[in-house]
Amino acid sequence: MSTTLISLDQYLHETWDPDREFVDGEVIERNMGEKDHAAWQMALGRLLSSFRQNANIRVYPELRLQTAPTHFRIPDIMAIDRNAPDEQIITHPPLLCVEILSPEDRIGRIETKVDEYFRMGVRAVWIIDPRTNTAYQCAGSSIRDWNSVETLTVPDTPISLALKDILADLD
Repeated sequence: MSTTLISLDQYLHETWDPDREFVDGEVIERNMGEKDHAAWQMALGRLLSSFRQNANIRVYPELRLQTAPTHFRIPDIMAIDRNAPDEQIITHPPLLCVEILSPEDRIGRIETKVDEYFRMGVRAVWIIDPRTNTAYQCAGSSIRDWNSVETLTVPDTPISLALKDILADLD
């Protein structure tokens, strides 16, 4: 299978529907979620937004994040420190990136993204598996470093979400 590469300028000035990630000239189609994916994204967005004031954060779904000069990722949800620069495409490390797995997601691809997030300085990465209602707090990029947890946190912030509360909020 051959891949057609495009320039960074082309990627940034093209309209993609749905938006796509970009890694070293390759445009990467994202797995669009199903109902369970969307329900988790909405619930996490609502619950994280409740920390806007006391954790001093902004919460964004599906916003471009430049993890390296030619790498643009689109986490399902990001939480950004309100004191970070105001950017249309985020280039400063978010406090949190959340990836909600879709049925087509592959572990190797997710591990690559988690690694990029940590290398750029993201403080916390959460992986959600809506099929099993399992939440993982990542301590490193390898699946061996992901811990199934009952409470998701962001270090050095008041952000703490109990899995049971997220499950109760799912539509």
